[in-house]
Amino acid sequence: MQFIIHKDAGNESLILEGEAYHHLFHSRRAKKTESLQLRNLRDYYCYTYSIADLNKKYATLRLESKLETPPQNPPKGHLIWAMIDPKIIEKTLPFLNELNIYKISFFYAQYSQKNFKLNLERIQKILENSCMQCGRITLLEIEMLENLQEVLGKYPNTGVLDFGGKALESSLEIPILVGAEGGFSSQEKELLKSNPKYTAIHSNILRSETATIYAMSKIL
Repeated sequence: MQFIIHKDAGNESLILEGEAYHHLFHSRRAKKTESLQLRNLRDYYCYTYSIADLNKKYATLRLESKLETPPQNPPKGHLIWAMIDPKIIEKTLPFLNELNIYKISFFYAQYSQKNFKLNLERIQKILENSCMQCGRITLLEIEMLENLQEVLGKYPNTGVLDFGGKALESSLEIPILVGAEGGFSSQEKELLKSNPKYTAIHSNILRSETATIYAMSKIL
């Protein structure tokens, strides 16, 4: 764990409880004499706290210092991802978060199952846990869009990862769209006919989640 995320990090004193408390004092067996680094992911400060009081359910922390640490590698890369099984999305998110992309826009493609719903509170928790492990100090932005028409209305210059396109370029500065399992319907292909097409050269057929990791790691 690189640091602890706490919404009140920056306050002169705060209470640490719940999952973070149990990880530190039960699993990692942190000592009362240790200093703790906290962040709130709203600013670029790393806040150092001492443990003022420790009991069986929570710890009271006291602010000792703060240090501004602007990101050395600001997030970039925008993935537009057709909705697939939320369980698969949840498993893939930490990989995408570690790659340091700045935004994912989800939408319902024609081959998406309409009963698939993301639990945004759970998604937030997964991303926070990933940040604490990999050291990312900015949250990955999550956006929900209704369908491909809304996607193209908002991001008309989107590139498409599909069969028959040219090799995906490094440092590409446009959003990349990845479809659901089964790819794109004939109606969606018609909507996308003017958008630049890219493909995973020398790869086999990729699952949707594999395609997202390939695309983002390739363009960053």
